Amino acid sequence: MQPLNFARFIKVNQRKLHFYTLGQGPVLVMLHPSPSTGEALLPLAKQLASEYMVFCIDTPGYGESDALVENPTGLTDYTSFLHLAFGELGLKQFSIYGSATGAQLAVRYGLEYPEEVSHIFLDNSAHFDDALSDKILEHYFPDLTPCLDGGHLTEIWTIVSKLFQYFPWCFTTEEYALNRPQMPLFVLHLIAMDYLKAGSTYDTAYKLAFQHERAKYVQQLRVPTTIFRWNNSIITKYVDALLNHRFDKHIQGFMIEGDANERTQKMVTHIIEKRANLSTFDINLKMMRKSLKNRPYYKSPESFPPEAREDGKHLKEAWEDLIKNNPDADAATIQEYLVDWYSNN
Repeated sequence: MQPLNFARFIKVNQRKLHFYTLGQGPVLVMLHPSPSTGEALLPLAKQLASEYMVFCIDTPGYGESDALVENPTGLTDYTSFLHLAFGELGLKQFSIYGSATGAQLAVRYGLEYPEEVSHIFLDNSAHFDDALSDKILEHYFPDLTPCLDGGHLTEIWTIVSKLFQYFPWCFTTEEYALNRPQMPLFVLHLIAMDYLKAGSTYDTAYKLAFQHERAKYVQQLRVPTTIFRWNNSIITKYVDALLNHRFDKHIQGFMIEGDANERTQKMVTHIIEKRANLSTFDINLKMMRKSLKNRPYYKSPESFPPEAREDGKHLKEAWEDLIKNNPDADAATIQEYLVDWYSNN
């Protein structure tokens, strides 16, 4: 069987689940942070594809995946849908890597379908006490519904600018300062695009993950589990809070020192070392369709979109240019155009 490397989707109950798949071997499902997409995990996935067949999933409601039919009230709503989708694909046993929101989905999936999961790898998985969790939920998720004056763009840029300076970003006192260099401008811009693409429901899975971020759920796992811990995560303090709890021997912390490249390599090595002795997965191509995104039709300015600026005003400038060229479009549509303009230039 030849290695696969492309975007695909399947439909479950008339809802599209989009994912990237690459490599061959035992299956590793990868679940992303919010409000990102499976695409963000491809650099790591490519390093694992020599030993695994990797599925980088767009969580329902993010990336190119349809939102769930009913507004979810818990992570079980997501894992139930994923269970049906994995069944359609013929996935019977696999490992799961999850980061942040993806880590909480991995924990919940392991609790509900332990017979399917050979190993769980938790990255950016933490423990929050009830008081801090309630405080985060009250302040961390402002309304980012698109508005024609583009005011929400300023709010989005404020969030991404503070994400790596404070945790939680909304508490800008020394107690929550991360005291680390700011991320490069292009990274902040890409994260802003994730928020814009996710739209007004960017916080749906995000909030539920925060509510689930408790040591007690990890303690209940009966699946072999690795908890990655590395120094420069924005939530290292809360990863440590998780690791300070008592776990059975099948749940182990994995401490990583070094820079980002070393961190990635050590994660890759560990995940490969834990590779389950499972047979290579034969994918049923009849159950897959090409994911052909229909680009929105709109009049974009003849120039390239404005280059990213430290103050984030490039987003407002691009927004105003698109409104001039598409005066009849509503705010949600202009936002779709904005994401497309930057994505394709």
